[in-house]
Amino acid sequence: MNGMRLPHYATPILATLALSVAAWLAALPHARLGAVILAAVAWVWTIRLVLHLKTQDTFLSESIVQLENTVDRWASGDLEARVYLDQADPLDRLAHGMNRVAEALKERTEDLEQDKERLEAILTSMANGIIILSHGLTITLINQAAYQLFAIEAQDVMGRHLLEVIRDVAIDDAVHQVTQNGGTETVLWSPHDVDDEVVEVTVAVLNQPLGGVGAVLVARNVSAQKQAERMRQDFVANVSHELQTPLTIIHGFTETLQDDPDPDTARRFIQLIHEEATRMSHLVDDLLALSRMEHHSLPVNRIPVDLPVLIESILVKLGPRAQSAELVFDNQLPSHIPLVAGDPDLLAEVFLNLISNSVQYTPAGGMISIKLASEPGNPMVGVSVKDTGIGIPAQDLSRIFERFYRVDRARSRASGGTGLGLAIVKHIMELHHGRIEVSSQVGQGTIFTVWLPRFSD
Repeated sequence: MNGMRLPHYATPILATLALSVAAWLAALPHARLGAVILAAVAWVWTIRLVLHLKTQDTFLSESIVQLENTVDRWASGDLEARVYLDQADPLDRLAHGMNRVAEALKERTEDLEQDKERLEAILTSMANGIIILSHGLTITLINQAAYQLFAIEAQDVMGRHLLEVIRDVAIDDAVHQVTQNGGTETVLWSPHDVDDEVVEVTVAVLNQPLGGVGAVLVARNVSAQKQAERMRQDFVANVSHELQTPLTIIHGFTETLQDDPDPDTARRFIQLIHEEATRMSHLVDDLLALSRMEHHSLPVNRIPVDLPVLIESILVKLGPRAQSAELVFDNQLPSHIPLVAGDPDLLAEVFLNLISNSVQYTPAGGMISIKLASEPGNPMVGVSVKDTGIGIPAQDLSRIFERFYRVDRARSRASGGTGLGLAIVKHIMELHHGRIEVSSQVGQGTIFTVWLPRFSD
């Protein structure tokens, strides 16, 4: 048997066979020496078998310990660990299989980690708030936008019930509705201390991967849409009101003229009808101008404009009106200031509106000052119109540029104003890439400051 190794399972069989042959030979008179040799060989095989089995037990023990240690490292998250055994080890094939499983787990874990990072990046960059609830209505995921929209101060809200974090019965009812009946529900939520902020919350059912039904909340800030809707409603109501008043007057006067042919009465009523028709014409013109500005269809002829010359012409035009109101114009604007880029007709309308408002809301004996404004680091040209009038209440300052918004409705309507002047001023400034600022104190006066870009060749 040169170089041939017997299988380990054949060793006990051969040893038993050798002992049997040795016993048989021992019974023969001339074969005792052969019997002794066979018996010795059988014992050698038996001893080798015992030593081999002992060595195998040692190998198995060491291999099993190594397998256990590797599995423990995998359980703790170390998927780089591998099992390396001797090729002769009976557990070597098992070790190779475990290594392949570990490699597959590592690749899958890396894919999941990348998916998680992408999901977190998407959720973080979203303007909409996202909240995911488990079947127990506890929070399992929330993005930063949701923290901001719902003004959630606590950073660690995972695992907490939704009602603990957002104390709103309407949202809680919507969540229970969709988890019980399916579908979606939409509710509006506002912070208790902020009236103008509105958050739209859409709740949808979410099937959990391990069973049960959860919910997903998608929240978005609809304050701007609600404000625009309110402004549209106010606009329609104001236009209707502004048109209804002169139309009612015209209708009444024409009926009276039909019944009363008196020349003096007719002359007076015709004059009033003309005034109301003129008011409606101005209103329609202003509305058309605003519409064209909003749709950027109003032509703007940008040329160099000399503001001191433009404003002086407006003061001359309004001089008689100011004199009859016992007001004084104080024009402190230097004659040589940088030219601005703009449409002279539109800019004339801006300053005509501002100075006319000052004349209208300044009591007799007051003063209206026009000065050059300055602001450190501002390359634009600024002109301020300051009066000593009745002033604007603080709560009205943010709304004076809205259409038809009047601080003193009675005085504005009596003067023939349409309530669109400052709205037009704001749009003209936007068309010129400029801006307008206002500050005021009730009883002391108001300052409007216009900033326009310089003209450059």
